[in-house]
Parts: sequence; C-alpha cells; structure tokens
Amino acid sequence: MRKGIVFLFFQLICFSVFSQNINSARAFVDTLTSEYFAGRGAVDNGEKKAANFIANHFKKQGLKSVENSFFQEFNAPINTFPKALSVSFDGQEIIPGKDFIVDAASGGADGNFELYWQTNENLLTKVELDKRVAEGFFTNKIVVLAIKNGGAENEVLQQLKENKIGAAGIVFIEDELTQHLSPVAKNYPILHVRRGVLADFTKSIYIKIDQELISSYRSQNVIGYVEGTEFPDSFIVLSAHYDHLGKMGAQTYFPGANDNASGVALLLDLATHYTEKEPPVKSIIFIAFGAEESGLVGSKYFVNHPTIPLAQINFVFNMDLMGTGSEGGMIVNGRIYEEHFNKLIKINKEGKYLPSIKKRGKAANSDHYWFSENGVPSFFIYLMGGVSAYHDVDDISKTLPLTKYADSFRLIRDFVDEL
Repeated sequence: MRKGIVFLFFQLICFSVFSQNINSARAFVDTLTSEYFAGRGAVDNGEKKAANFIANHFKKQGLKSVENSFFQEFNAPINTFPKALSVSFDGQEIIPGKDFIVDAASGGADGNFELYWQTNENLLTKVELDKRVAEGFFTNKIVVLAIKNGGAENEVLQQLKENKIGAAGIVFIEDELTQHLSPVAKNYPILHVRRGVLADFTKSIYIKIDQELISSYRSQNVIGYVEGTEFPDSFIVLSAHYDHLGKMGAQTYFPGANDNASGVALLLDLATHYTEKEPPVKSIIFIAFGAEESGLVGSKYFVNHPTIPLAQINFVFNMDLMGTGSEGGMIVNGRIYEEHFNKLIKINKEGKYLPSIKKRGKAANSDHYWFSENGVPSFFIYLMGGVSAYHDVDDISKTLPLTKYADSFRLIRDFVDEL
C-alpha cells in the first residue's frame, strides 16, 4: 500500500509539473504570436517588442545582465513591405498570405501590367527567347511561370526565373506558399501565387506593393545569465531565436508559433526553473537570438563579439521548432558530438521522454552553427510530427499541439544537469 501511495504521489507531482509547463508554454506562445508583436519582424517594431518582452521576463526572474543591459545590439539590412499591398488578376483581388505571398527580395510596384504565361507546354526555346529579348518584348509584361514539377532546368528557364529578360516582374505559380526574409531587393515585383487560384492564361494584373529596403536595421540579441553555485566561470548556453517573418503589408503577419515562439517558451521556462527551483552548478547563459530568419545574423554577431570568452563555454543547446514531437526529435550535430549524443540518448531512455531521437551531421540551419564552426560543442534540437505549417500564415498558436513540450523540457534539463 505504501509503495502505491508513493507512486501515486510521484505521478501527481509529474502531472503538476507537466501542467505548469504546458500552461506557461501556451501563454508564452499565445502572447508572442499575437497581432501586437506583428510577426516579430522589422515592421511595426515587432522584433523589438518581442525582445523587450523577453528582457522583462529575464529581469523578473532575477537573471543577471552584462554591463547593465540584456541587449546586445547589431545592425543588418532587411527588405520589408510595411504598408499598402494589393494584387488583382483580371480585376479579381486575391488574398495575401492565403492566395499569394510577396517574394522576400521583391521590389515595389504600383500599376497595371499584361501577363505573359510560360508553362511546360509552351516554354520558349533559346532562339525564341533571345529574339523577344532583343525586341524588348517583355519590357511592360509580367511573366507567369506556371511550370509543374520544376520543369526542365535549362538555360531558358533560368533566364526567366532570374528575370534576365528585362520583364516588368515575375509571378511564380506554386503548390505551397513559404515565406523567407532577404537583405537585398530587386528593382521589380516578384510574387508567388498558389496553384489553382488563377484561371489559366489570365490576361492582366494590378499590383500595389509598398516596399522599403532598410540598409541598417537595428536588431538585438537578448542575453541573461544565472551564476553557477560551484563553477561560475564555466558556462552552458541555452538559446532560441525569437524573431520571425514579420508583416507583409499593413494587415497580414506571420505568427511563427512553432517557429519559434515554441523555442522561446522553452527557453523562458528553463530560465524560470534555474532561478526559482534549481540553481545550476555551472553558470547558464540564456540567449534569445535576433535576426535568425535573415541568415543567422544575431548568433554570428554574438560569436564574433562574445560577452564571455568562447573557450569558457562548455556546451550550447539551441532550441527551434519545439511545438510538436509525436515523431520524436532530431539533433543537428548529433553525428559530430557522439559522446554528448549518447549521453542524451541515455537520459531519454531512462526518462522515457521522446519516442525517438535521431541525429544529423553539420547543418547551417539554426543558431548553433556559428558556435560549432568556432570550436564550441553545440546541438540544435527540433521536434518532428504533428502540424506541418512552416513559414506561412498558418503557423498559429491555436493549432500547435505542444505534444512533447514538457518532456522536451525535462530532457534538456536533465542533460544540462549532467554537464
């Protein structure tokens, strides 16, 4: 009977911790994906608002700052679409985010244009293309590339895609709409339209795109730390990028629930754990990186301007895409740091946290990259399964399941404790 009571007590404690993790995570994700934060990008100070939110949490939890500031500021170029955005085909307006997206490197536009369609069936030959370019045929036309399955990657298609033909703009017909960021801008509009939205060989387009290239946008990393009880000069870095894709026009924004409000929630929950419940043996630095989506800019800046010597960092554990997990997790650099990976596998097996943990080699796909490139052991974990929304307007908090969020918290906590 006594063993049964102890077991039940243990289960209640675990359920209580699980509930607390999920509740706090949901609150963080709901907040960071709200309209106020404008997709955590450059437009409407969304990224800055998110940075302030994180810094306030660090301050509330009693984390220490470097030189009396949680911010490490840096500048980077970014192309933006801050205000007017409207696209109509043959007079029928289509919906931004759902029917189309503006390419990250698009220029601005305001006017009506004739459409010139290119499909698998009527793709110009090289001779035909060269002749029309010489005649200035494309000057006032926007080319629609409705090539299925990528089409034959030949010289003609490359010239069309890269607009080496002098067209007024390019429209790509796509099966999925996936947005990115760009530090540069073309001098013509580029659109991606979902396949099936347009009738075949629609004749005309009206485009209104307000575009601004910010040559030196001020971003920031948010950094706080808790001092170790026994080895204050040895550091473990826990990190997650907080920025996302921001706004596309005045009304449409990309919430970024899984990418990466989920990782930020985990970072903040771990900061709460190590300040309120379990002071660490080694010092832990919590870094919320800015400008990850525009090319890992914030983490590169930190590595080039570290707030502590890189040699004092024992390990970096970077968290991105942490809102699912039904199919387990993936460790980037798992094949590089086998000893650490095996330790993680042992912890997972004992705790029965994730259904599986797979490993990959080196990849420049999140903020761990610059650390390992500079000799600092680092992992990047992301969860698999569940929702598939990624870099689109459907990556929202409401549909993010947080399936293995609490177990991921325990896995990373136990791994850090063993370091």
